[in-house]
Amino acid sequence: MATWNEQVEDLWDEWIAEFGKDSGDPGDFVDWAMAQRRLVPRPQDVRQVMRKQVTQALRQARRFDPDGGFYYRAKQSVLTFEGDTPIRHYFDTDTGGTPGLRQKSVKQRREAVAHDVYRAVCDAERMGKLYPEEQLSFFTDFTEDVAEVRAIDVLTSDKDDDEDDVA
Repeated sequence: MATWNEQVEDLWDEWIAEFGKDSGDPGDFVDWAMAQRRLVPRPQDVRQVMRKQVTQALRQARRFDPDGGFYYRAKQSVLTFEGDTPIRHYFDTDTGGTPGLRQKSVKQRREAVAHDVYRAVCDAERMGKLYPEEQLSFFTDFTEDVAEVRAIDVLTSDKDDDEDDVA
């Protein structure tokens, strides 16, 4: 029997084909699938749902470093193991963690970025094979991207300061 994810993927492909779409909005897909009585939420443990919501809030918490001119995550996470059981721990960037946890957190973030970049390169390579006329490429030097996002942080912080002055 197919897993829930495989069932969703098959249903998604059916929906795309039925409506002749090149791409689709998951919200529209859910509306269609529910109206067809072909998709229902998986049963979920309330504690797991709440845990996911808490970790999302922790991941989204951010602060501004006025000296550096950038926003940073207020809470950091690190995957540790208790025996064979993986446990994700969170700590405050400014006041929490240990030297070992901070180092492990930075290393795990770098590994996650490398994995995401690798997947993106593979995806672009595959699309490039299928659509050679589009000359798709994925540049792995993010120096300019980082500078651009930092500039946006500075502009955003200036805007936040202006709004604070008005209030």
